Amino acid sequence: MSIKKEGAHKKWAALKEKLGPQETDQSEANLENAEPELCIRLLQMPSVVNYSGLRKRLENSDDAWMVQFLELSGLDLLLEALDRLSGRGVARISDALLQLTCISCVRAVMNSHKGIEYIVSNEGYVRKLFQALDTTNVMVKKQIFELLAALCIYSSDGHSLALDALDHYKASVWLEQEEWLSFDPCRQIHIPRKRVGIKFNLHCFGKRSKGL
Repeated sequence: MSIKKEGAHKKWAALKEKLGPQETDQSEANLENAEPELCIRLLQMPSVVNYSGLRKRLENSDDAWMVQFLELSGLDLLLEALDRLSGRGVARISDALLQLTCISCVRAVMNSHKGIEYIVSNEGYVRKLFQALDTTNVMVKKQIFELLAALCIYSSDGHSLALDALDHYKASVWLEQEEWLSFDPCRQIHIPRKRVGIKFNLHCFGKRSKGL
C-alpha cells in the first residue's frame, strides 16, 4: 500500500515540476506590475494561469489600481466567467480548477476596501455571485457563501443585499421547478437538494442580522 502511495507521490511531483512552476512563475512575472488594461485583456482569455496571476495582482494592488480595474468592468468579467463555468458542471478537473481560481479573484476584490464598497453600491453584483451556486463544485459553493457572509458582517447594506440575492435566487429556482413540472406533469415531484441549502443559509443570515 505504501509503495503505491510513494509511486503516486513521485508521479504527482514529476507532473508539478514539469507543468506547475513554469506556469505559476510566468503568470506572476507577467502581472506583477501589470496595468488594469492588461489584466482586463487577459480576463477575456480565461485560464488558470491568467486567473492565478490576476489574483496575485489584485491582492497587491493599491486603491487607485483597484478603482480603475473596477471601472473597466473587471468584476463584471469575473462574475460573467464564473456564471458560464457554473453552467458547465465539473466533469473535468481543468474546469473545476478554473472555477476555483476565478472565485479566488472575486475574493481578492472583496478583500479590498474599494472592492467591497463597489459591490455594496451595485446590488446586481451580489445577485450575479449567487447565480454561480448552480455549479456542482462544492468548494466553489462554500466560498460563495463565505463571501455572502462577509457582506452580511460588513454592513447593514451588505446584509440586505445578501438577503435580496437569496430571495431572488430562491424565486428563480422555484420558477425553474414549476416550468419543469408543467412540461411533464406526470413526473414524480421532488424537492431539489439545493433548495434545502438555500433555506438553511437564509436562516443563518437572518440570525447574523441581530448582531449588526
